[in-house]
Amino acid sequence: MEPTAEKTWRIPNRLEAMAQAAKEVFEWLADQPVSSRVKYSTGLVVEEMVGNVIKYAYADDAIHHIRFGITIFPDYLQVVFEDDGTPFDPTRYPPPDIDKIVNSSRPGGLGIQLVRKVSSKMTYEREGSLNRVTLRIRRLEPGDTQRISLNPS
Repeated sequence: MEPTAEKTWRIPNRLEAMAQAAKEVFEWLADQPVSSRVKYSTGLVVEEMVGNVIKYAYADDAIHHIRFGITIFPDYLQVVFEDDGTPFDPTRYPPPDIDKIVNSSRPGGLGIQLVRKVSSKMTYEREGSLNRVTLRIRRLEPGDTQRISLNPS
């Protein structure tokens, strides 16, 4: 199956770079023939996955680069993230304890679960010093809905 469009980004591990890249992702997706739900889901996974790498993947303050790309296929979008941070397999990350998160004063804890819910497939591989996470997001036609639940299934 041939892709209909694709684009890649390479950004430093800084939150301001992520914010700019997220803006560029939404601008690029605005011109693509995919539903609003797919555009939102894709933006969400970019912000969550890149944000997690920036916050948790590096033990130093040095500049590292995060690469991600979006490829649009007729039936799905594929988003691939690559970084040279600490090995971390999000497919093995346990589902969150929703009650614990709701009652906590610390923000966060739902990002990976949200990414799982909007993705139809998530894979991880470690190649040398590189983490690679590949996500698939189903393409939906305008008017379709996709229910997003935080409860693990």
